[in-house]
Amino acid sequence: MIKQLLKRWWPIPAGIIGLCLLLFVVPFFWKAPLEVLLKSRLVSGYGKGRLIGLYNPAPVEDIRQNVHLYNDGYKPKSFIPGPVYVPGKGMNYQDSLGLLLSSSFFEQAEPFENRRARVHIDFKYGLINTKGKWVLPTVFDTLYRFKKVYVVLQGAEAGVADKRGRMKTPLAQGTITPYYNGKNLPFLRFEYSKGSFSFIDSRGRIRKDYVYDSLIVRDGFVYVGKEGKWGVANIQGKELISPLYDEIIKVRGDLFAVRNDGLEGLHKPGAKEPLVPVIYEKAEVCTPSTYRVLLNDHYGLLDKKAAVLIEPVYDTIYIHHLPEWIVTGHMGFYALRNTKKLEYPSVFYYEIGPCKDGMTVVRNEHGYGVLSRRGKTITVPGYEMIRNYSSGVAVVYHHNQYAVMDRKGSFTLPFSLNLVELNDYYNSIARAARFNLMTPRIRKQYGFVDTKGNTVIPFLYEDGHLFFTNGLVAVKLGGKWGFINEKGETTIPFLYDTVSAFSNGKAYVLQDNTLMVIDTEGNVLE
Repeated sequence: MIKQLLKRWWPIPAGIIGLCLLLFVVPFFWKAPLEVLLKSRLVSGYGKGRLIGLYNPAPVEDIRQNVHLYNDGYKPKSFIPGPVYVPGKGMNYQDSLGLLLSSSFFEQAEPFENRRARVHIDFKYGLINTKGKWVLPTVFDTLYRFKKVYVVLQGAEAGVADKRGRMKTPLAQGTITPYYNGKNLPFLRFEYSKGSFSFIDSRGRIRKDYVYDSLIVRDGFVYVGKEGKWGVANIQGKELISPLYDEIIKVRGDLFAVRNDGLEGLHKPGAKEPLVPVIYEKAEVCTPSTYRVLLNDHYGLLDKKAAVLIEPVYDTIYIHHLPEWIVTGHMGFYALRNTKKLEYPSVFYYEIGPCKDGMTVVRNEHGYGVLSRRGKTITVPGYEMIRNYSSGVAVVYHHNQYAVMDRKGSFTLPFSLNLVELNDYYNSIARAARFNLMTPRIRKQYGFVDTKGNTVIPFLYEDGHLFFTNGLVAVKLGGKWGFINEKGETTIPFLYDTVSAFSNGKAYVLQDNTLMVIDTEGNVLE
């Protein structure tokens, strides 16, 4: 049956297709029908431009010379595309050939923006596209573009249309505005008659399910208020946390600290309930997978799902080093612990220093010792003082003698009476001092040593800064300050009463009560 119908009716669609092909091909060889179309009012200026571009009936200059034949008599003075005034008719748009785009004329015609232009007829605004077709009719009191949508006002009603002219927010009683308290917002608001408002999303749709009465833009978020409670939305106007809290503050990562009745918890954007319940005096991020909470003036620890890891019984809990090492402290005793292995600590210290170069200096009743990054004892406590590690070593002081210890607990410089001062290392050298045995007027002489105690800069100076900056260090000789380089060579003479360290190639110096700025070659800059 189907085959019989196809045999009977196939000439009709074939004939239509053939006719269309004929009409398409003929103007390439016979220009007369094309001229008729170009001079008629049946085809818009946009359509005429497409026909000229396709069939190229004449050189561009000839078309411009005779464009009045295609424009109902109008011939432009210039051929700059955009809005033009046509004498006796009004505003229109022309292309680079001088062809008028629209069959309508306007009182005002603004330049195209994103292939759309606002026009004005009889005190009403509308919107046309680059094809000369109406996107929005001229029926609106106000029409303006906001990002990818258009806001329209008609009487006491407002709405939002997309670039195709579809009303995404239909006209309704109210006001649509991108402002709040005189400040620009990154989104639109629909204001209701009673002062409350909803957000309009990037597609022009009003979010009637979320109604607020106040907002604050801060930290890249929008804090939204409703009846005295606060929540959070993103800058596109999407609600992330409902207005449930007396106060809400952005904290580390993707968390917000939320407060009600003086108590605090943590809330993640997009969640209906707070991650950490609002029952604590303080709640905050501790390690990447734990939260520190304060309850009854004591600290505890929760895991990433807010389950209790450590009951709130400690005077302090704080992160020691990443990823999961913490310090717990109670009644003056401290323990280094890993949140993945939280058995009751067996070792307590009076003091736990920061993790430097992967090492931690600790102190108990026996003295100072050292722990590794994993909490293993490297040096048993027993020394009067161990400074924090730098350049892979630590300075140790015991029984009036200095030594240098590496990260294995071995001494690179044994205890010796030779040095009476030894400061922390920077770039593997440290300022040191020896007693001056030559003259009692100057008790100490300063120089620099490496981690094995070898002299890098001779012990010649009365004083000196602790480390080099910009390749120089200030030292004092003969009661005056100057600068030497890392080879011990004097680069800036000893002329000054006092000096600062170099920073960005500059240093302050004081000479005869005159403050100056010098460069690394000693030239006065100010």
